[in-house]
Amino acid sequence: MKNKITISYAPDDKYLDQTIVSMTGAVINNPHTEFVILYSNLNAESLFKLEKFKTETLSSIRMVKIDPSEFDGFPMSGWVTKEAWFRVKLPDLCPDLDRILYLDCDTLVNGDLSGLWETNLEGSFLGAVEDVWDVPKHIKRLGLVQPAYFNSGVILFNCKYCRENKFYERVKNYATSTEKKIKFCDQDVLNVVTDGKKVLLNPKYNYLNTWWRNFYYEYEGETEKEYLKAADNPVIIHYTGIKPCFKGCAHPLKNLWQEYAEKSIVYDELKSCYENSMPPKQATIAKKLFSIKNTFSHKKKIKTLTILGIKIPISGNLYRQA
Repeated sequence: MKNKITISYAPDDKYLDQTIVSMTGAVINNPHTEFVILYSNLNAESLFKLEKFKTETLSSIRMVKIDPSEFDGFPMSGWVTKEAWFRVKLPDLCPDLDRILYLDCDTLVNGDLSGLWETNLEGSFLGAVEDVWDVPKHIKRLGLVQPAYFNSGVILFNCKYCRENKFYERVKNYATSTEKKIKFCDQDVLNVVTDGKKVLLNPKYNYLNTWWRNFYYEYEGETEKEYLKAADNPVIIHYTGIKPCFKGCAHPLKNLWQEYAEKSIVYDELKSCYENSMPPKQATIAKKLFSIKNTFSHKKKIKTLTILGIKIPISGNLYRQA
């Protein structure tokens, strides 16, 4: 019998249906999965859906309610809510667990997690996947010693080590005293606090397809080989950009997400969400005729000037150049 895997999410009402799709993929591919839901104010409908999922899949769900005021004074950005900070308390909130897998709500579990779950984390706070771009810039900006900057959408926490080394206290102290340096909220803070004590995972455990940036990425060497291989059969897919439940999503694996959505208890709601969504706004005629913006191609970011519809490259930074 495989070891029981514990997965945690921190949804709000807006992302609850997408969370259930991810949970559906988890139990289909890993029958011995249990869940920890961190929340602050889910409405009655969301709580009912989680209870229905629990009943229909015979899953164990641990509901952990958090007072969001506990994170007053933590840095925030316009694209995140306070729920993004809940993950940093997981080791303390689950004192009976030695490890736990945190997933963002816009992920999809598409395979066997046992290989990830058994990752050696001895002497490390967590395991995560290196982010897909601007890693050298983040390392320099944050003054990291370990040449690694991870994406916080998928984190395998070494809970025991975190508790023994006062992980949450470290996070809180840095987050509330170094706000000017922080750009990407919890992700920046987690990378700093775990500097030198984080394990980089195979990209297949947080597959970040950058379709909305013309497939631009900055992996190289063995990591690039693993990333390209992961595209064929990723274990965890992170749907960054426009989500598959909205019009305008051009993710190459959006149909796979749809297949899992159809097997979930919230398919009707997701279908309605898609049908009632609006496609992304098209650029105005003025911007099509004249603009200056970044464009992306494989391993290259180029600033492009558009004049009367003609695109003129005016600068380019090759991979890992300053």
